[in-house]
Amino acid sequence: MMFKTIKNLFRSNDNFIPKEHKKIEQKSILEELIKQGEKEANRHNFNDALKCFEKAIEIDPKYDFSYGDKALILDKMGRFDESLEMYSKALELNPKNSITWYNNGLTYLNLQKIGEAIRCFDNAISIDEGYAKAWYNKGRCLDLQGDSEKAQVCLNKARKLDPLLFIKVKKYS
Repeated sequence: MMFKTIKNLFRSNDNFIPKEHKKIEQKSILEELIKQGEKEANRHNFNDALKCFEKAIEIDPKYDFSYGDKALILDKMGRFDESLEMYSKALELNPKNSITWYNNGLTYLNLQKIGEAIRCFDNAISIDEGYAKAWYNKGRCLDLQGDSEKAQVCLNKARKLDPLLFIKVKKYS
């Protein structure tokens, strides 16, 4: 009986909730928002996905993945400038996130800003030398620039790291 009363006090007045409990609750809400945003994105409900990621940013403005996820959705919506802003914010919070660097490179590639894309792929590779997709897309960019020799080196590296990557890429192209 006493336990229920204390539990109700915690629910009715946020000031009674110990800080460590608030952080745990906040983290689980954040994780649920990210999961829901990813589900909505997979269903191509981009506006709903954006709302989830924006709410996640409200809850924890220092969580870089929320900005990266929002950037990815903005890219899919063709809102490239906003996407780049979100990637910048994510990378400001965590410059060692190879996935964010990689996705940022893809946005630059969509904009045909090949030099910037290569820079992003290089950053992803410098963080994770085994990032096959980053090697692959760097190779694509170098090929677009007409540097087929360097492109082939990157593509060979990508193939060595992930022999099935080229099959996967053709399947989704």
